Amino acid sequence: MLTTQNHKPNETAHKILLGILLIVVVTLAWNGPYYYKYAQVGAAYNAKMTCSCVFVSGRSLSSIEKEDLYAIPFTTQTIDRRAHTVTSSIFGLVSKTAFYRPGLGCTLLNETTPGNLRKQARVKIPRIATQELPDSSLPDFIKINLEKTLDWAFSEPDSTRPVHTRAVVVLHDGKVVAERYADGITRNTPLIGWSMTKSVTNAMIGLLVKDGKLKVSAPASIKEWKKDERAAITLDNLLRMSSGLDFEEDYGKVSDATNMLFRVPNAGQYAIQSPLKIKPGTEWYYSSGTTNILQELIRRQFKNLPAYLAFPHQRLFQKLGMSTAIMEPDPSGLYVGSSYMFASARDWAKFGQLYLQDGQWKGEQILPKGWAAYSGKETPHSDGLYAAQFWIGYRKEGMPQDLYYADGFEGQRVLIVPSKNLVVVRLGCTPSAGNFDDVRFFREILEVF
Repeated sequence: MLTTQNHKPNETAHKILLGILLIVVVTLAWNGPYYYKYAQVGAAYNAKMTCSCVFVSGRSLSSIEKEDLYAIPFTTQTIDRRAHTVTSSIFGLVSKTAFYRPGLGCTLLNETTPGNLRKQARVKIPRIATQELPDSSLPDFIKINLEKTLDWAFSEPDSTRPVHTRAVVVLHDGKVVAERYADGITRNTPLIGWSMTKSVTNAMIGLLVKDGKLKVSAPASIKEWKKDERAAITLDNLLRMSSGLDFEEDYGKVSDATNMLFRVPNAGQYAIQSPLKIKPGTEWYYSSGTTNILQELIRRQFKNLPAYLAFPHQRLFQKLGMSTAIMEPDPSGLYVGSSYMFASARDWAKFGQLYLQDGQWKGEQILPKGWAAYSGKETPHSDGLYAAQFWIGYRKEGMPQDLYYADGFEGQRVLIVPSKNLVVVRLGCTPSAGNFDDVRFFREILEVF
């Protein structure tokens, strides 16, 4: 009897599992290509995230599966540390693999192999020396107020609504006045910025504008557009996401955005193929595709791929001492400038400080004079939300009218407030925007100063 009692629950669980698998198989067969593509997106997301979090951030698989892979839970991640790969599989039916390269992070193996990527990236990413940010002493009452805000930001009052704040750095007058990290995260841990990477793409464009290679008001000069009405799209239209291109930004299904990030080998080329939907400059629509078009435009300014891949490291990260910064390319070698950059909270703060200082760093004008002001200027038709690869929506919440910020999925922020000489970085893995009141967080810090 004891044997029978112990066996029945296992038998029941086995039948349930077989039933789930049967449903999956039937669904895939009935709906065919769409659900197969959807499963590819999910497996690719988990493979890419796990690879980057393991090999770039140095985190454990258990912490990644617990906190980061909540959207696609029915997967198995296999890490091969010798081969530098991570494979994610959904019930063994669909799998995707990401490959890690030092200095370049992780790349999904879409229509390529590790061998091809090794040959492609024979480029020397410069070793960057860390520039430490100076610390500042504050009056006790300011310290107490900041610590209270940080206590709240790192708290987890409701286990069903996780916050997962991982890092906060506050700079005032270019000095660290507050800083805190979650367990397992340090001041040297590179963390993903998601769409904050778009603001780094803005900086790369700014460098080329300073070099005289690009002009904001001029047509983008994409060769694929020269013979049709897309030839009228300017660099400014792309920076402000007012290109008029038909690109679907939807992460809940197989869309232009999910295809671009997870299924194709060349993100920029994929987005360039988008047809024109409306006259350029007449409508604002948030589109990661336009940012990867910008990256393709950047790549085309260089004679070869190694020169392009070294560009942000030599001209930006090295200047600022952003030693933890990693931008990740797609299989074609294009930086996925819409989404894939990792850096420590301190290095993200340096990036914000560069803009606060109008593109100057230690006496050198790295970005064009006035580029920071341009980047924070409101985009027409954006309802006061957007500037040029930066956001400005907090202005509508009663915050200073000169602030602007880099903004990324799951609560990544770099807030820049020139009138208060303030930069605030918050990094985390917040599954839903409603789980963390970012307006309250930034307002409390602003009120201290």
